[in-house]
Amino acid sequence: MPFSLSTHCLSRLPLSEVLETLAPHTRFVEVMNDGRHYIEDAEVLLSHDFTYSIHAPARSVNIASVLGPMRRAAVEIICDSIELAVAADAKTVVFHPGYYAFTEEYEKAVSGLQESLAAINAYAEDAGVTACVENMGNWGYFFLKDTGDVSLIDGTPFCLDIGHANECGTLDAFLDVPFVHIHVHDNDGTKDAHAALGEGTIDVKAVASAIKRFGVSCPVLECETLDASLSSMKTLEALL
Repeated sequence: MPFSLSTHCLSRLPLSEVLETLAPHTRFVEVMNDGRHYIEDAEVLLSHDFTYSIHAPARSVNIASVLGPMRRAAVEIICDSIELAVAADAKTVVFHPGYYAFTEEYEKAVSGLQESLAAINAYAEDAGVTACVENMGNWGYFFLKDTGDVSLIDGTPFCLDIGHANECGTLDAFLDVPFVHIHVHDNDGTKDAHAALGEGTIDVKAVASAIKRFGVSCPVLECETLDASLSSMKTLEALL
């Protein structure tokens, strides 16, 4: 089974340098299209012979915003990453579900989230790209921290982040939710450490079983360091 390495593991380096560093270890890369690795065209990606997936910008993006102009701008940013994926011949884009700032705005935020998902799904379908929404860690009022929110995404392809789920204490439940893409990293359940598999409390055998059950073909190692990502690759490879 092939494995993908996220550029997150070298987030402080320029993207061109990251791709050079990853080249000896994999032919599959997920570009964290945010921070120092944010790009607006595929030129740097096309200079390397990788098969890519794209993680859309997330830090200042809220597709569930109750402020219409902000929400529509967030959708446009996700769609820009879909266009980037097309240019780089990437077949998968991952994005975050957003959040609501006040409990009183929950229903309005749900409506905004679902309107955004419909627009993103339509754009991705026209582009021939799978755009999947990712579950969140234990961060404020974010959606998709537990499986109770799965019904809100209404058929949007799902990316399971096992570290986020473990931080929220919901990993066992999320392993029963069909997913098409997966982010792999570990933690002790108290913070989103992006540690190597085996350094936290995640049941790696259960994760491997779910990967096989749902037929996910290229797990993404999204650890904090390259060494942790490579160690996790070996751990998971032994089980798959």
